[in-house]
Amino acid sequence: MQSRSGVRLSAIQYNIIITTQNQVEKVGYYCIFLHFITLDEEMAKITDLLRITAAPSYSFEVTPDVHEADLDNLPLEPTFFSVTWHAKSHLNKDLDIAPLKLAKLLRSKNKNVLLHLTCDLLRKDYLSKLLQLLQDNGICNLFIMLGESYDPSLSDFQSSDELIKEIRREFGDYFCIGVAGMPDCNDERLLILKMKVNIGANFILTQAFFESDVFNQFTRKCKSVQIDVPIIPGVFYFEDYKQLNGFIILCKIKVSQNVLDYVKVKESTVNVAPGKEITRELIRSLYTEQGVNHFHLFTLNKFDRVCSFLRELEA
Repeated sequence: MQSRSGVRLSAIQYNIIITTQNQVEKVGYYCIFLHFITLDEEMAKITDLLRITAAPSYSFEVTPDVHEADLDNLPLEPTFFSVTWHAKSHLNKDLDIAPLKLAKLLRSKNKNVLLHLTCDLLRKDYLSKLLQLLQDNGICNLFIMLGESYDPSLSDFQSSDELIKEIRREFGDYFCIGVAGMPDCNDERLLILKMKVNIGANFILTQAFFESDVFNQFTRKCKSVQIDVPIIPGVFYFEDYKQLNGFIILCKIKVSQNVLDYVKVKESTVNVAPGKEITRELIRSLYTEQGVNHFHLFTLNKFDRVCSFLRELEA
């Protein structure tokens, strides 16, 4: 039997095999470890969650500066939380950095976690310690990226596929690995994405987009090159042009002129939130016409706004 922690399983086997006295103590020790492993295994892999969660389902991206009270008072329970990684801020200086604190906090509350991890400023010795810490805490989902303003001279990994290979080399199939998908990618980037899947990526999470045809075309292109892993659409809920433009600047995404014009015209002529209409139609179209069952929300920690929208959507 494969355990979340090989070290702990070896300790159990060692005691069972060589201990011949103090039977009561041995059995108690064995039961405690079994109970711990059961808790460790409560966290599911993203690919399993996508199969078993009732549709439609949602997940939330959160940043490490989120308040614990906000997490505790969510009116909706997402399928999992993705925790962003900011190497330029915490410098990978130790294992007591903000994203790891948040990931462990969420695990202590029995939440499923997808931890972001970038190649930026990443050294192999730090990676080994980090992966062991994650395994010890039952965190088995990683979202691998190159990192913003990445400098290859400051990293042991020249590409995200090198990082995926190293994770697989050290920990086999323990981690469920996701990679980013750019819905408007060209053929060259599509083949790079296929390579990442071939070397060990288990699912794709896209950048935010605002028109269902964009996702439809992207999934068709993926199928044309035999990319057959789950593809999760990334969704940013916004209400007005100011919120949309702020997200464009923050995440450097492309938005069609049609969407931008629609938002501006609606804001100036009708007393409605144009972003709500766009996001509602996007999710409705993906769900009813393309069979998409799960949506990943880039929340920017604005939970009240996002949850209110999702509640209206489900009403």
